[in-house]
Amino acid sequence: MKISSEIFASVLCVSMLFLSGCGTTQTDEVKSYDLNSFDVIDFSATEPERVSPQDMIIGNAYDMCMVSDSILAFQSIRSKMQLWLLNVNSGEFAQCLYYGNGPKECLGITNIWKNNGSLFVAGFQDHKILKIDINPDSLTTDIEYITELSEYLLKVIQLSDSTLLYAPISSPDVRYLIARKDGIVTDTVGEFYLRDRVDDGIMLQNSMFQMQIALSPDKLHMVSSNLSWPMIEIYTVPFDRTIILNGPVNTYSKIKEKVYDTGVITHTQVPGLNMFRGLATCNDGFALGLIGIELKTDEDYGKDPESILLFDWDGNPTKKIDFGREIVDFTIDFKSMTIYALVNDPEPMVVKYTLPVSYGELWEN
Repeated sequence: MKISSEIFASVLCVSMLFLSGCGTTQTDEVKSYDLNSFDVIDFSATEPERVSPQDMIIGNAYDMCMVSDSILAFQSIRSKMQLWLLNVNSGEFAQCLYYGNGPKECLGITNIWKNNGSLFVAGFQDHKILKIDINPDSLTTDIEYITELSEYLLKVIQLSDSTLLYAPISSPDVRYLIARKDGIVTDTVGEFYLRDRVDDGIMLQNSMFQMQIALSPDKLHMVSSNLSWPMIEIYTVPFDRTIILNGPVNTYSKIKEKVYDTGVITHTQVPGLNMFRGLATCNDGFALGLIGIELKTDEDYGKDPESILLFDWDGNPTKKIDFGREIVDFTIDFKSMTIYALVNDPEPMVVKYTLPVSYGELWEN
């Protein structure tokens, strides 16, 4: 995929460790898997340990991130604060990041991630990138404005201290853009692998395909999972190889366009489904939450994952973790081999499960 001539004329192509000039090339490899491909870890008879204190009134939380060995962060807006912080060892908790127009505020969060011990936030409406340093004892924060991108973005990650990769919401036929810290675009990455799911004449945009993306800690791999499509994209960095994972169920949904009498145009997935939610990475692989049901009733739209699927970075299935209950979101501390999960039963809270295998065994099948 090439950058449009208007963008290309204004960009500065820079030499980076992960970027071999302007115009990346990639080799696609397509794999399929089914749920019988995984070794199963069964927690269905295990009662998890509650981590969040009872006086921590969480509400509608999601997008969990393990910032350090002790600090967990997730989204849940309350009193105009957009992030919860929880010390999983002491039980101390706090909120941070006001919803607003100030230099250390943002108007909604599209995703969060960790990098070199700090928490990073991408703003939705104002396109801001903010860095949050957290004191683990007091949970006080120091918020630093990093940059502001020029367009609405669906998701963003940090390839280096000076380089970002993001999915523009409405740029036709553009999957990801690589940009410098000052916002100058230097390259495009990826393709739309769902072209057969779109009616003729509809221009592909990221806004049609809700996604989650994450980078491995060593920044050698990136994974993108489409929340509503049974497809996972695995990229190597530099972006010279792509693995497409198809599964675990066959679906025949397509993007349909609807034009209202008012002239408003919307795009809808028909029939609808929910597949993945929640994503965690380490240097040896990644884990994502499986919902995996076709949406047939109004109640189905509220379903949360009941399992986690683990893959190595070559796209090989390794473990499937079954909880026997719905979880809203999760993150994994691979050092302590602990899964932290948000659940809503009997109330919104954070719980933890201790994995009964070693780190090395987690990536064996």
